[in-house]
Amino acid sequence: MDITAKELLRITSRIGSMLIEYGAEIYRVEDSLYRIAAAYGFSGSEKRIEVFAIPASLIITVNDGSAPPLTQTVRISSRGTNLDRVDKLNNLSRYICAEKPDFSEIQKHIAEICERKVYSYPVRLFSYAVVGATFSLFFGGTAADALFSGIISMIVFAVQGYVNKVKPSVFFQSVIGSIVIASIAVLVSRIGLTENFDKIIIGASMNLVPGVTLTNCMRDFIAGDFMAGMYTLTEAILVAVGMAVGAASAIALMNSI
Repeated sequence: MDITAKELLRITSRIGSMLIEYGAEIYRVEDSLYRIAAAYGFSGSEKRIEVFAIPASLIITVNDGSAPPLTQTVRISSRGTNLDRVDKLNNLSRYICAEKPDFSEIQKHIAEICERKVYSYPVRLFSYAVVGATFSLFFGGTAADALFSGIISMIVFAVQGYVNKVKPSVFFQSVIGSIVIASIAVLVSRIGLTENFDKIIIGASMNLVPGVTLTNCMRDFIAGDFMAGMYTLTEAILVAVGMAVGAASAIALMNSI
């Protein structure tokens, strides 16, 4: 079934922005949108679509050959990781290419994906604790170190929930998280509950490591999306620097008291 250039622009801009927001690689975003457009005949010299995507922005231009081109720019203000929704968007893209549904049906599928449930707050809180405790043990910590690392990880998760309401940069997010981790870890060590505050810090800090960001960075470089790769690489470096600055500042402050 045919759709208009305006409808195609709305569909591709919505699906593309959602893919970026939920943590998809840039090459996946562009490839999906080009395939969707090709399914409706927008792949020639006159009827065509142009897509430019980076982690912070998505620009799409649709030309149907009979009217001035239409362009949509979407600012990506926040990104996270939701592989379930990325998978459902990939399935939707394949369905669109195979069945060519009309505009209203696609909108219905997109709304269903947006309404999919995410893990509850207690589950995510417990996951942070498990990560912190596990990595503390992995790096040579004791059972007590793992326990406190898990508790601190839950505290950091709760603090991040409040901090994210003001939408700070990734640098300040990691600085604040590291300050909380290091301060509590050193305080626990001062009290005498454990001696290995470094193992506690390492374990809890693994929740802040930008693993998905680094993975997407390498995949974007391999796919030839160097601008997107540099963006995500810079973001990962800023997170790492923020973690170091926050932890070092907190340790120095606690030692001076």
